Amino acid sequence: MAVSVNLGPRLQRVAAFVPEGSRLGDIGTDHAYLPIFLWENHKIIKAVAVDVHEGPYRSACSAIASRGLQPVIDVRYGDGLKPIQAGEVDTLTLAGMGGNTMLEIFAARPAVMSQVNELILQPQGAEGKVRLTLLQGGWRMKREEYVAEEGRIYGVMHFSRREGYTLEELQCKMQKWLDQVGAVSGDSQLGESILSQWIWEWGPLALEDPGEELKMLILEQIQTLRRTIQEMQKSSREKVQKRIQEYTTSIKVVEELVKCLFPSV
Repeated sequence: MAVSVNLGPRLQRVAAFVPEGSRLGDIGTDHAYLPIFLWENHKIIKAVAVDVHEGPYRSACSAIASRGLQPVIDVRYGDGLKPIQAGEVDTLTLAGMGGNTMLEIFAARPAVMSQVNELILQPQGAEGKVRLTLLQGGWRMKREEYVAEEGRIYGVMHFSRREGYTLEELQCKMQKWLDQVGAVSGDSQLGESILSQWIWEWGPLALEDPGEELKMLILEQIQTLRRTIQEMQKSSREKVQKRIQEYTTSIKVVEELVKCLFPSV
């Protein structure tokens, strides 16, 4: 079977994380290109493709019908996991939506989630909250990678019920950076707190094997913090001045982390 859709780098990475033989639920499917690609590459045995917006839903229906895939990819109109019954899918993909929205979708359908074993997520915002919330809920982090597409950097995460690292195991991995970097702020407790937040935001597994995309993301964050400080310096309010000190400390901590991760920078 010839592959009839071409995915961009972001969705290619999402597709690469989907286990073979999955019964897929693709939430926010848009044109349904991801489940089509996965079916045509023999990675899934069936899929439910869901979108809450009428335009993308109709586009997905058209894409599936034009390929004669209605028996294996069922397109449904609705919000999050509401159109899916418990046990219908064992793997979920959610890409291109806010991290808080993802967590709300999961919380709204616990019966469906109880039958899901794999989550492949590409959140846009609240990445640290997504990682911590799922790990605290008993999920394991299997892997995470960054990918560049059209000048932006996206993180893709794979959580599993049975495979990967627990929260406690990841916290042990983090300790080496906390020990190396935390003290640079002059206040080790504050430095460790700031660093811990950034580690969860960028991902402890991604930091274990840092690539060029992660370096770009971290350096961009440093520049954003510097620009924010410049704007805040226009104010003499005590509360703002305190925030400037916090941001300045954050830059010092992140720059020290960069030295550990990328010695040549």
